[in-house]
Order: sequence, then C-alpha cells, then structure tokens
Amino acid sequence: MNSHLPISGTLSELDFASILALMNSQSLDGQLKITSTRFNKTLWLENGRIVFAQSSLAEDSLGQFLLSRGIINKALFEKSSRRMQKNKTRHGRALLEMGALTPEHLWIEVAAHLRAIVFSLFTLRTGKYDIGPLPEKEGENIVLDVPIPDVILDGVRSIEDQEFIESRFAANNVLFPAPPAGHGPIALKPFETHILSLVAEATPLAAVIQKSELLRFDTLKILYFLLKLELICDRKQPTRQVTPHAIQQLPTTFTSFDETLQYYNAKLEYIYRVLSKEIGPVAHSILFDSITAILESIHPCFQNLEIRGNGRIDEKSVMKSIWYENFNENSNEFLKGLEEILYAEIYAVKRHLGKDHEKLILRWIRESEN
Repeated sequence: MNSHLPISGTLSELDFASILALMNSQSLDGQLKITSTRFNKTLWLENGRIVFAQSSLAEDSLGQFLLSRGIINKALFEKSSRRMQKNKTRHGRALLEMGALTPEHLWIEVAAHLRAIVFSLFTLRTGKYDIGPLPEKEGENIVLDVPIPDVILDGVRSIEDQEFIESRFAANNVLFPAPPAGHGPIALKPFETHILSLVAEATPLAAVIQKSELLRFDTLKILYFLLKLELICDRKQPTRQVTPHAIQQLPTTFTSFDETLQYYNAKLEYIYRVLSKEIGPVAHSILFDSITAILESIHPCFQNLEIRGNGRIDEKSVMKSIWYENFNENSNEFLKGLEEILYAEIYAVKRHLGKDHEKLILRWIRESEN
C-alpha cells in the first residue's frame, strides 16, 4: 500500500479490505460510511481500531442477529421488540430487563453483532465509501475496540465467496516479500504461515498455488489478507526518485535555515487550511503521511520532523539536527527538501480534493511570491 487514500470513492476502485488497510497505514481516524443501493453502513475508526458499527438494514439489528444465532426464539424476539418500543429503549436493554440475557452475555453478543456488520462488507463489489470526522457526541458504551489488522485478518478468514476471492487475482500475478510494516505482529495460524513461507522474491502466483498444501480457494484467501496486511506485496518495491517538480539548483536570498523554513511554513499552513476546511481533522494525518513517504529522498535533517496543529513544520524537530551546519554549503539541499515536502502536500490535495483545489493552491503560491 503506497498510495494515498481519497476521502471518497467507489468500491470498484478500492475494495473494503483495501480501504481499511489504507486508513490504518495512513493513521486516519473518522467515520467510514459505505453506501449501496440497499443500505448505509457506518464504522467508527479511532486510534487504529474499529470501535463501533451500525447498519440501516432491519435484518442487521441486534434482535435479528440474536434470533439468527438461536440466542432468543421468535416468541421472545417479538415480546422484547414490543417492550423495546413501549419503553423507548434498546433491544439489549429490553432483553436484560426480561432476564433473557446476563450483562456478560449482552457484552459478548453486541461485540459479535458489531463484527458481523463489519464482516458483511468484505465481499461488497459495488457502492461508495466516504470518510468523515468522528461525531463529537458521547460514544457508545458497548464497543468493538479491535485493531484494524485483526479485523482484516478475521474478516477475510470469514469470506466464503469464492468468486470474489478469485477476482482479486490475475493469473500472471507475481508476489514479493514485503518490507516491515508499521503495525504490530500478526497472529497467523500455522497453515497461514505455511503460505507466507512460499512467497520468495518474484514468486509467480501459480507457483504458490502449486506448492501449497491447501486447496486453491484457501490459498488465495490467505494470500489476499497477506497482501492487505502488507506481509507480502504484488510488485517489487521501487527506489523512490526525486519529485520531477522539485528544482535542482535553487537560487536563494535567504540568509539562514530558520528564515528558509519560515518562508515554506507559510505555504504549508495555507495548504493545511485548504484541506482541513474540506475534510476536517483527517487533513493533518494525510499531509503528515505525504511527507513521510518522501523522507528517504531528502536531507537527513527532516527525518524526525513533526507537524504542528496548524500544518507548519515544528522548527525544533528540524533545526536541532541542522543548526550547526554551514548554511552556504547546505542551503541548496535544505531548499530541495522543503520543495519536495511542498509538492508532496500539493499532490496529496490533488488526490483528495481534485485538480481545482490543486490549481487554487498553485495560484496562491505564485501570487504570494510576486
């Protein structure tokens, strides 16, 4: 996963597992809304975890879920539904009042119900997704609170749709080991570790399937979540080249690193204001991730940079590693790094808001320089 996630799009462009994986890798919190012709389903993601889910479908209600699992029978379902409507309370509360559930059982079943809503989205082929800010109102008392990688792992494990899994792969796919990901260790089962071990450098998909001890469908399903969890990848990881827009020799009238950084910080703050106005608090994470993606190609002084709440680079996070360097000797590399950061953020705006906003920012930059 090396692309930025647009704030909205279609499931034909990105499937549900890919959206979750990108939100996790880019540290995006917010409400993820999935809309189809039949329903709206919304997930709450916070601090790399899915904490809640809801669905507009009556069949996805807690009562229907308990009925389908045999936790309650039809007579109890109807009686508790009437009590719920009369007392204007939730179904779980009504069942507690009737003695049909214990508090411990309620917590377990609500968590299972939330997982079922999430898992129902993994094989969705059509629809739209939108990412918005988390609501400011008080949260739910009974939550899911599961790390996104664990949700992806268990969600894909639960898939029984063979056609969907087959459609995720092309016959000529070639697989590669992936560089270490940012999340913690993934708890694979022994047969899943077996599939992971079959992926060496430039391994054809057909070779993995041939060597696998598992059936084709189970092998592909494991490969699918290994890809989403970035334990393997389907392309050789390239060495990033310098952004074409970055200038190679930058004439300057600046007299210090601090003065140079302040000049660029004004531009970065403007970009942050444009992006946050349109998409809210997730703008900060999007811009930080756009910078993180280019850090290996720019001056080492930027390796530990931090972004303030207003979108500016925190001066201390950069200056403490370069203040003792000679400005005349290092100014060009310093300028090139800031130019790379600037264009990385502009590109992030283009990806999330479109070309019109990109043009707006570029026009403002030209006007401010004049």
